[in-house]
Amino acid sequence: MNRSRKIPLITFVLLAINVLMYVYVEFSGSAYDSEFMLNTGALYEPLLIQNHQYYRLITHFFLHFGFDHLVNNMVSLLILGYSLEMEMGKVRFIILYFLSGILAGITSIIYNVYVGQESISCGASGAIYGLMGALLIMLIVGNRGKFSSEVPRYLLYIGISIYSGMQDENIDNAAHIGGFVAGVLVCLIMSRFFRMEVSYES
Repeated sequence: MNRSRKIPLITFVLLAINVLMYVYVEFSGSAYDSEFMLNTGALYEPLLIQNHQYYRLITHFFLHFGFDHLVNNMVSLLILGYSLEMEMGKVRFIILYFLSGILAGITSIIYNVYVGQESISCGASGAIYGLMGALLIMLIVGNRGKFSSEVPRYLLYIGISIYSGMQDENIDNAAHIGGFVAGVLVCLIMSRFFRMEVSYES
């Protein structure tokens, strides 16, 4: 493995964009101001569907409601991104991240329409849950064909994360679940149709 491959460049770039967007938001307005966040690109069903502002499916996962929200997501991105980008390669990793974030946003919109509510949503957690889903696939079908002993503990961690999200009405749990499922499916499709070797040494 050459030196350039050991550097998770895409992960660092994604992290930098998120941080820079947060700095921009704080200097231009406030990350705690829902109306300002909406104007900056947060996800909101009426604007997405009725006004056809589909770019929000991407911009929303580069915005965060406050410093704690940003830090929590960036720590997860750094940990998961470092491992997955090394295993998958840069192109597949960025495809996984963006598709997970977009599908997480779509899931959130569908859920809100179904329950008849309108909410402003943003954050990288949907895309990050996609990384979690992809890592689960690697742990299950990878590891050189052996069932990893890490799987039960990892499943427990995922279950606790989703359950914790369900206890807080301010957390977009639909996006988390949608992102996770998207990550699982994208990783499976990549391994099946694009001949990506699915492996992860736990």
